[in-house]
Amino acid sequence: MKKRVLIGYAECGSGHKSASEYIKKYFDEFNKYEVMVINLSDYYEYASKMGSKFIKHTIKSEFLYNIFYGLFNNKLASKGNYKLCIKSFDSKELRDDISRFNPDIVISTHFYFSYMTAFYNKEKVINSKIITVITDLLHHDWWTINHKDIDYFVVSNDIVKNKLSKSNIPDDKILSYGVPIHMESLINLDDKDFVLKKYSLTGNKPIYLFFSDGSDISLEYLKTILKKKLLIDIIFITGKNKSLKLRCENYLIKYNIKNVLVLGQTKDVYNLINISNLVITKPTLNTLNDCMFMKKPCILLPGVSVQDNYNSKYMTKNHYAVKVRGPKGLARKIKISLTYPFIIKSMINKLNKIDTKDSCKKIYELTNKILKEK
Repeated sequence: MKKRVLIGYAECGSGHKSASEYIKKYFDEFNKYEVMVINLSDYYEYASKMGSKFIKHTIKSEFLYNIFYGLFNNKLASKGNYKLCIKSFDSKELRDDISRFNPDIVISTHFYFSYMTAFYNKEKVINSKIITVITDLLHHDWWTINHKDIDYFVVSNDIVKNKLSKSNIPDDKILSYGVPIHMESLINLDDKDFVLKKYSLTGNKPIYLFFSDGSDISLEYLKTILKKKLLIDIIFITGKNKSLKLRCENYLIKYNIKNVLVLGQTKDVYNLINISNLVITKPTLNTLNDCMFMKKPCILLPGVSVQDNYNSKYMTKNHYAVKVRGPKGLARKIKISLTYPFIIKSMINKLNKIDTKDSCKKIYELTNKILKEK
């Protein structure tokens, strides 16, 4: 009989969900374990308590979540958050689903799921080892307030590891494996010349890849850059926003601009990062992880969440990126990067020192080790 691995998260931003999906996909390749994924957010409807409604609306409201996540980074507030989570999410439906699966090990990519499964261990609903995968690039007390109930912490970098170590968490419980990424897509890239030809690019000019967030301000950023008439090629990705894509294309036609390629939603992201000299993006975890793995320096636009701010701080502190505050600032940074190319070279040198980790592989090997001993 196969041993059972339960992977869980709460849907707050894309990073937690993506990490869970990447871990599951890696585990499924070996078909060694029975693997189940639970999104804790699916259980909101089963809890009628005021606390559950509060947490639900806080997580779903970016504004509220940022306030609480930013202000309550301390042990006292974290204990209150832990207790509120237990009271809110503990329901017959969640207990039944988890106890029915009866996992041998739990891998959690969100602190709320770690709270709940550790609580169910205490309640003898299950008897599972727990690995908490901290997806943030910097530490927050919400991840570790119940650290005595967690068997291992997988962290994104040594900065987080050192912070946890200073919080009286044993070093042998803290593993700096990096954040789970889709390693297969990052490794199996198309030839650069093929990709350049595919998108009618010569590669003779620096290529700046611009990930738009789909908002109107993105077009203002682009217009401001273009007014500088810099000798670069720009790949501008609008994502799902078809209206923004159309407005960009019309603007390029109106002013006969030839050095911008506008793309909508694309599955070719990794190849596009690979052919780029620099990436312009908001400091979202998934994109930054991809850029760090592929050793691509970034210019970071203002973030919208507390986690974005944490990510931006980590990237700039380690000189993997620079940040800007508005369209004029972005145009200025691009011009500086062209005038003083050593700035980009310096960031690339810093990025090359990163130990590129296959986090999913290491988590899988850790799971093998734990279940062999259990």
